[in-house]
Amino acid sequence: MADLDFARLTFDGARLTLAREYAGLRKVDLARAIDVTPAAITQYEQGRSRPSLGTLAALSLNLAFPVEFFELGRPLVDVSEQTTHFRRLRSASKVLRRRLLARLELLAELIAIVEKHVDLPPVALPPADFPDDRAGAEQAALLVRDAWGLERGPIQHMVRVLETKGTVVVGPRIDTTEVNAFSRWLHQRPVVVLASDKGDAAVSRFDAAHELGHLIMHHDAEPGDLYMERQADAFAAAFLMPAETIANELPERLNWPRYFELKKRWQVPLPALVRRSRDLGIISQYSYERAFVQISARGWRVPNEPAPLGAQEAPSLLPRALDLMHAKLGISSDELGLQLRLGGTAHPLFDDLALDLAA
Repeated sequence: MADLDFARLTFDGARLTLAREYAGLRKVDLARAIDVTPAAITQYEQGRSRPSLGTLAALSLNLAFPVEFFELGRPLVDVSEQTTHFRRLRSASKVLRRRLLARLELLAELIAIVEKHVDLPPVALPPADFPDDRAGAEQAALLVRDAWGLERGPIQHMVRVLETKGTVVVGPRIDTTEVNAFSRWLHQRPVVVLASDKGDAAVSRFDAAHELGHLIMHHDAEPGDLYMERQADAFAAAFLMPAETIANELPERLNWPRYFELKKRWQVPLPALVRRSRDLGIISQYSYERAFVQISARGWRVPNEPAPLGAQEAPSLLPRALDLMHAKLGISSDELGLQLRLGGTAHPLFDDLALDLAA
């Protein structure tokens, strides 16, 4: 009871908002579950009143967060739609968006703990101040390749490249077709979330390069602009398929067997190859449009795109850091759960982030 008393006295309404959104509940849903009014939930979250001991216990039970999670004393990261780049978001519900962002907020707290114990690779994302058009995106992509010492051929492991340059990548199941990936800076660390359930490794690689484009070019820009999304696509195409190399390999006419070969070699989606052909002037706009008519007519959309690459690239930087913390320092998932105030046993957060930790 002492812990419950202390949690009530130090109750942080922002923590309730985070827990509710993580659970994917609206205020009215939570209010109904614990038999209070939606206005009461609003008052708790805004700090205008504190829940009773019984209500706090009910909140903890229904949201699956221990009572100590709701205590004051830990800064929250400002993770909002205005600071996070989402790939495919327009049709996603507000509840879904907030649920994904809540995961990101807790991931930020996890990364902060990891960085107290493990030296992650230094962040090495060069700034790219180029015009906000396709030509600027091409220049930015080549700048990054040169800065990272990458030759002009195919990149064998896109996720590994990001991780060696200090980007934390996680690959959870997202269980929705509305969102493929999202990214943002957490503290001074770039983070990329790639859906692991999209069915095609080529699409995931392109998503990763797309998010890199945002991190490089749109550090201070407000997300959500369609033009910025197209610029990030142009960056991804140029980064994964440098013009000076791919132009010599692309067919001058629609040749699907050749495109399938190039998909395997460059590990990029079929539509990205066709679009690159058009953008580099290898095929005409008419051929480009005809190609997409054929892609649709033949059912060559993800997850049924021909010449699949197999399993998606798995992130390893954060899992390795957590394994090191366990092996060298004895910090298990139980201890991490305690430090995050998620309880003494592994919280669903670790499964939600696809982190398989030692108990």
